[in-house]
Amino acid sequence: MSFNLTTEKWISVVTTNWERKEISLIELFQSWKTLREIEAENPPTTLALYRFLLAILHRTYLGPRDVDHWEEIQIDNGREAIEYLNEKSGYFDLLDLEHPFMQDKALGKDKAVPIYAIHTMSTSMVFSHEHDWSGYSISLSEAARMLVRLQFVDITSLRAFYPAQTKGNRSAVNTPTINAATVILQGKSLKETLLLNLMQYNPEANIPSAVVGNDLPAWEISYAGEPKKVIPQGYIHYLAYPWRRLRLFQENGCFQQVAITMGNSLPDKINISQWECSLAFQEDKPIRISLERQLWRDSNSFLQSAEKNNRPRIIDWIAELHSNELIENMLHISVFGMCANQAKPLGWTIEKFSAPMLYITDRELATVLGIAINIARETQQVFRAFRGSPYYALAEALKNNNAGGIAQALDGESQYWSILDREFSKLLEALPKDNFTGADGIIYYGGEELPKWTVTVQKAARKAFTQSIEPIRDYRARALGLRALEYLLRKLRDGKSGKTA
Repeated sequence: MSFNLTTEKWISVVTTNWERKEISLIELFQSWKTLREIEAENPPTTLALYRFLLAILHRTYLGPRDVDHWEEIQIDNGREAIEYLNEKSGYFDLLDLEHPFMQDKALGKDKAVPIYAIHTMSTSMVFSHEHDWSGYSISLSEAARMLVRLQFVDITSLRAFYPAQTKGNRSAVNTPTINAATVILQGKSLKETLLLNLMQYNPEANIPSAVVGNDLPAWEISYAGEPKKVIPQGYIHYLAYPWRRLRLFQENGCFQQVAITMGNSLPDKINISQWECSLAFQEDKPIRISLERQLWRDSNSFLQSAEKNNRPRIIDWIAELHSNELIENMLHISVFGMCANQAKPLGWTIEKFSAPMLYITDRELATVLGIAINIARETQQVFRAFRGSPYYALAEALKNNNAGGIAQALDGESQYWSILDREFSKLLEALPKDNFTGADGIIYYGGEELPKWTVTVQKAARKAFTQSIEPIRDYRARALGLRALEYLLRKLRDGKSGKTA
């Protein structure tokens, strides 16, 4: 029996006509110009599939080495990728007895748990509503996507011991995509999307990382063997690093059980930043995704590098491609994230924003954008409960000693950011147009838009606070809260933020 991923339908895609369907790997590269995007059953699986496809492309072309090679790959239109898949098709058979795709045949049924249990091996059952008696199973195509997802996006949790292991650590580590804001640049088609995310790969120049040994994806080496701490042999090996040991068990064409143990992990104090090209880093730590915090508040971290902050390296490469006039003038970014608290999954998200390409090539413009975001962050302070703040004044008037509790219950801050969320896209579009050239020949931005943004921010704060205190029936208390608000807003206008603007 065979289920070869090169020819069987299993990758979930959306066509340019908005039709959803499953296709094979070969079919994907045959038709990627007519496909819009990958869209699996959840964002983590979608992200995993994108990274898996990028690993295939890097392995196929061993590049792009430079701008010219990137253009050659674009013109090739996937032909070499199809040749690679045909040549290496034996590595992509889900049911192969010797080399089952992304599986370790050393794992026996004694290590297996019901499929649904992969959601409950953490401390939360929030993503699973199945039970032993439900007979829950998944299809062959679902199983293939699950294998890819578990290798690319999975939280830390206790797993079964690997065969012959009876003691010691058995906790699988977080994959690098957990609690991190992972960037996928979006094009008009799936082909364009994958090529936009195809990072420069030039081992001779240690770009994007040094290569030690054979830089091959794990499906060409092995997903077997006792788990160990080992440095990736290169960028391609990192993209398909075996973070888990897995084995599926099927019956009548469906899978009801999976064996899963910890896989390889990076040695202690080894930072992923030397391989990871889709994450922004702040002091060598990835920018985290948040389920409560809008992405645009960190957007400058993705667009430009600054002191102690490094944008995703794929953005550096995109800037080079743009300087060679190979891509368009708008940057469309999707940021994927799965949040977890240790072994407890909290949720997943996809956030999107678009910005003129000038933000990644003009440092002055990006700096002004950062100033605008800081104006919003500083104004956020008016919603806190310190002495002299609006909520503190409100609490005093109500003879309530818990100003913090009142601030949390009325939650004007969430309304504030929600209002600004609608306004920020207008600022992104307007800032590049608001420029003049100084006597020193430098182009300056924001002379008109930054003061207008300050007004917008303060209006948002006023509106959000006013709406938040509407349930309060003590009008004197409301008036005192509003007076305190106006006092703080005036201080912000006359202080550092106003002078900067």
